Amino acid sequence: MRNAAIISLLKRVIELLRKNPVKEDSTMLVLTVWQRGLLSPDWPELADGFDAVSVKCVDGSKTYRMGEAKETAREAIAAGMKIHAWGFHYCQSENQGRKEAEAAAKACLELGAEGYHWNAEKQWAATGDPASCAIAFAQEFKSFAPAVQLYANCFNDPITSKMMENFDFFEPMCYGTKRKTISKKIDARMDRHEIPTSKKGFMVGTGRKEVGKPGRAWGYLNGEDDDPGLVQLAVKHKPAVINFFRAGKANGEDIMADANDVNPRLGEQVNQIRAALNGAIV
Repeated sequence: MRNAAIISLLKRVIELLRKNPVKEDSTMLVLTVWQRGLLSPDWPELADGFDAVSVKCVDGSKTYRMGEAKETAREAIAAGMKIHAWGFHYCQSENQGRKEAEAAAKACLELGAEGYHWNAEKQWAATGDPASCAIAFAQEFKSFAPAVQLYANCFNDPITSKMMENFDFFEPMCYGTKRKTISKKIDARMDRHEIPTSKKGFMVGTGRKEVGKPGRAWGYLNGEDDDPGLVQLAVKHKPAVINFFRAGKANGEDIMADANDVNPRLGEQVNQIRAALNGAIV
């Protein structure tokens, strides 16, 4: 009787695994949304392959188009994607950092976001002690939303190991319009040995074309000559997260909807990256 019960349980486990296969890789692929009005009506279908959608909900210490963020979040959930959120932050003092953190955490809780991407750039980097301001933000954020994973989606240079003890993930921006530029940035940031490998990831462009420069794009899926593309870099580093900035139309082009002469459409890009991470030949 006991053996029959065990066999029945094993059959049930196999059935569940067939219906919900476990992904072989652990890289989360995130699509960042800036403004809802830039998305095509069928954007959830075009986002096939992404694990999560990150919607902007905060600017500094103020909420940002929260109604639009909620609508985009609802559509993403209906399409089977997780909800993340992001905001642009200044954090030019510890007090300002704490104030901005409270706004960000409350917005995350209102949206039901599982992750928050702290986007901090030149304003934060120019402070006398940017790492301390970032730590103040992170600690305050976690006091309000301890279950929300916090991504350091910011300039690379001011980041310290002490700062990263307070963030769940390291997600610096690695933009460029040449393969060599992008790969150098990603290699350098992923080679920061003081940050645990399990925390490392990066933000990249979507592969849209650079205005006025034929042949140049903000990201390359495939390599050329000795310069790797994003597929090769993903396999090499196996990052915890790859975040794409940004969804929808930009300078007249929507690479989510249509390929260009350098890259396939964005959904195809992320599916090829996923296949490569899982060992498939692409």
